[in-house]
Amino acid sequence: MNLARIVLKLLSVKAMAFERATKDPMSAQKKVLAKYLKRNKNTEYGLKCGFAGIKSIEDYQARVPVSDSEDIYPYIERMKSGQNNILTADRPIFFGLTSGTTGKPKFIPVTGYSRSKKAEVADLWAYYIVKDHPEVLDGKILAIVNLEVEGYADSGVPYGAETGQGYDNLPAVVRRMYAIPREVFYIKDYRTRYYCILRIGMGQDIRTVAVLNPSTLVLLCEKIGEWKDGLIKDIEEGTLEGSLDIPADIRTAIEKRLRPNPRRASELKAIIKEKGELLPKYFWPDMELIECWKGGTVKLYLKELPRYFGDVRIRDFGCLSTEARSSIPMSDYGAGGVLAINTNFYEFIPKEDMGKRKKRFLLSDQLEKDKEYYLVVTTPGGLYRYNIDDIITVDSFFNKTPMIEFVQKGLNAVSVTGEKVYESQVNAAINRAVDKHKMVLRFFSACVEFNKFPHYVFLVEFEEEHLPAEKKRGLLKSIEEELCLENAEYEYSRKSMALGAPMLKAVKSGEFEKYRAKRIAEGVHDAQFKAPELTADPEFQKNFIIDEVVRL
Repeated sequence: MNLARIVLKLLSVKAMAFERATKDPMSAQKKVLAKYLKRNKNTEYGLKCGFAGIKSIEDYQARVPVSDSEDIYPYIERMKSGQNNILTADRPIFFGLTSGTTGKPKFIPVTGYSRSKKAEVADLWAYYIVKDHPEVLDGKILAIVNLEVEGYADSGVPYGAETGQGYDNLPAVVRRMYAIPREVFYIKDYRTRYYCILRIGMGQDIRTVAVLNPSTLVLLCEKIGEWKDGLIKDIEEGTLEGSLDIPADIRTAIEKRLRPNPRRASELKAIIKEKGELLPKYFWPDMELIECWKGGTVKLYLKELPRYFGDVRIRDFGCLSTEARSSIPMSDYGAGGVLAINTNFYEFIPKEDMGKRKKRFLLSDQLEKDKEYYLVVTTPGGLYRYNIDDIITVDSFFNKTPMIEFVQKGLNAVSVTGEKVYESQVNAAINRAVDKHKMVLRFFSACVEFNKFPHYVFLVEFEEEHLPAEKKRGLLKSIEEELCLENAEYEYSRKSMALGAPMLKAVKSGEFEKYRAKRIAEGVHDAQFKAPELTADPEFQKNFIIDEVVRL
């Protein structure tokens, strides 16, 4: 508790200043924009767009075009080669890689200044967590991140995952609170990495778990049953399984921290004897909080967490991407967070405008509750009017500042006959259907088949093996009904027979994990990995062995 009081005292000034700013968000937004334009007015991009002559938001919107990753690609390639003063007056010290599951990775420049501005948002996020859950600091933090350095640009500047970069640059006093040493995250084989996380974490008093995607946490928990005997033996003897594929220097660094702990091993054995299974809610009984994404399309995995963790509260990370950290959740309720108005400048395109030639660009004081918008950001790291392609919705308001929640990536939509089905709609339909039938799915994804009539295919890996075909057909029928409720155009396309009847394809047990391993081997970050829940690629289903095809 003493540590919690210290943290709250240190961060309370920032929190109070932020809350004052939320009473007049546009005043804060104007200051942020003016500061970034002045700072970068003599850069190549600043001179090209006339930053020095911009006196208002209207000037900015008139002079600076909306951009995306393709537009800024040439500038960032030159920055990677060592050229300076291109997008920002500050030199890049790192390039963050985006975690897209398809296509070439995008490099986002990180400067010392932009890192400090993102850290301010992280500090506020931490403040509200400690304010609500001071007990999280009474034990250890188990955070799952990616490697920091995955390579070096031609300039010699490193690039990699920002989660690892943040972990690696923690102050020493804070790093001591983290259960897992940084060396573990340099293990390339992710199964071995997960074993090490469990081996080390299960021997400690974990009070909070932090991982971006809850699917990673579910997978980690599933491995406990498979590895429990080896884990208990290692904890008891102070060892690390000798057959694991770990580079010698990393193994040495990890093993230096290990000590025999027969008492803890006895506790774990007793749990198995009494409960019949080894779950985090039993061996981490004082866990206070889980920190992970809650918005968008991860809800299916959130439903599995109570099985492993009981009624532990969950706090969202907020709208967080390599490009920008845009919101600050203040409570465990929902996934909304207060717009980080002192860190980035924001514009919002109404979702319905994206297909129009003339789009509206709204500001923070023009948003409406329950409406959806594309997020356009200007950041301290040299992104100007950058369309992240994230769709957000407005949950409510804190003072006069909107509280936003991530809904989905804008490109995650499929339209074969004009139905414009979004990933979030598929996710909602399947979640309701699963609840109705009281089923548990390990994985699902929707794609389109173009046979005589185009139709949607739902790939599903069931938790329960040998499920009767009739139950699977019932689930498919419910998915169809729920998707019609979610999307009127889909319902019309089905009724008009422009779209054929959907199919459910039951995926062989274990296929999702094989696909995950394949994508990680190809370079996708395991902590951020997310299989598409909707794809227009008809070849996607070839990644899996199909056990059964179910039709309506």
